[in-house]
Amino acid sequence: MLWGQRIDSAITDVSRWLMVTLLWVMLGSISLGVFFRYFLGDAIVWSEEVARFSMVWVSFLAGSLTFRLGGHVAILYFRDLLPKPLDRAAGTLTAMIIAAFLLVLIVTGAQMVAQVAEQRSAALEISMAIPYSALPIGGILMLYQMIRVLLVTGTISVRSDSDEPPLNAE
Repeated sequence: MLWGQRIDSAITDVSRWLMVTLLWVMLGSISLGVFFRYFLGDAIVWSEEVARFSMVWVSFLAGSLTFRLGGHVAILYFRDLLPKPLDRAAGTLTAMIIAAFLLVLIVTGAQMVAQVAEQRSAALEISMAIPYSALPIGGILMLYQMIRVLLVTGTISVRSDSDEPPLNAE
């Protein structure tokens, strides 16, 4: 296996592992919160915060993996009506718009992380940089996966006449 493939596999595997782990953390936190509140009559102050921060991270991690699988929502009806050269141009324009949005997300997310680094969360008393880091890190991962798919397949979306995702996640 080439170094690039190893790095690509590592990025994807770590993203998957973190996403699944955080889903379990979110489920456990919510379950504990419900159990303590309704069965023991005493709420856990940190359960909602853990669930919320986990959900934010899961959303961004899942977004990057969805780019890899070509699973983001796309309206292909109009692109399917276009001749092949115009379809390619529309795909390129779409990729450029998404990349610009992700770059804005990365830059502004990093600025927000720096602004909130000294703030502490209400219940967990952790730096707010931890939950806010999901924005730039998620943006970087999404941009990476989008570029990876573009390099391998030449497109970021699945055409409606194809059942195959643009890039197998394995």
